Amino acid sequence: MDPVEGRGSSRGAGLSSEQRESLGKLLTVASGCQVELEPLDSPERARMKLAARKWDAAFLPPGLTAFALRAELGYTPLRPLGLRQSSLSAVLVGEGSRLRHLSDLNGAKVGLLPRGSLGGFYLPLYNMHGLSLGRVSFALDYASLLAMLKRGEVDAIAWDESMPDPGPAVRRLQVDGHAIPLGSLVLSSALAKADYLPFLKTLDDAAAQMPESIGYSASGLPQQQKLQPLKAIVDNVESWSMPLEGQPHRVYGRKITS
Repeated sequence: MDPVEGRGSSRGAGLSSEQRESLGKLLTVASGCQVELEPLDSPERARMKLAARKWDAAFLPPGLTAFALRAELGYTPLRPLGLRQSSLSAVLVGEGSRLRHLSDLNGAKVGLLPRGSLGGFYLPLYNMHGLSLGRVSFALDYASLLAMLKRGEVDAIAWDESMPDPGPAVRRLQVDGHAIPLGSLVLSSALAKADYLPFLKTLDDAAAQMPESIGYSASGLPQQQKLQPLKAIVDNVESWSMPLEGQPHRVYGRKITS
């Protein structure tokens, strides 16, 4: 996964075949066993893999890191991933839109990133609690969501404030106050209980060889203090019914204040 959610094709952050091969060799050396890399561009597909505990180690963006910290999954974050930036989740509408408040989204068409994204899915839905949306559409990155908004296919979209300015044709309907932390390298409970320090040291020593887009930090620690309240929000939203592509959706469920 791209450790910075929703940038995808907008920044070309996906790994090339050469980078994947190099990373696979590095992980094989570090683990002492054959490693199978499974690149995914959809946070929803990655969320399903984590839920089924299919991965022993994963390079995750912040939303999936928060999801992986659920007690029943047992993943442990070891190193931060991604570039330092100020990410906040926002909701954008067209400059001429009649919408002025989140409550005005009743009956509106809304564009989101897939389930598993913190700024593009969990936080917007958490803030839209109680609303009845006219239709929900999904895109893999913020650039595609912005294009949908400008074409008039949706009335509002999720957005990340660390993205380049979307221009004068749109305005912010709401900006969430939760600072979004970096993503994390996580290990499964089985590996975390074993002696993983040699594995981690090999990765740390080879940090400069990793693709720059991963943003691996050999000296840092995951931002646990910021992740905990966001994990509570992820857990909360995960307990609700989920929106389906192209269908109306009532954002409803028991809401626990973060």
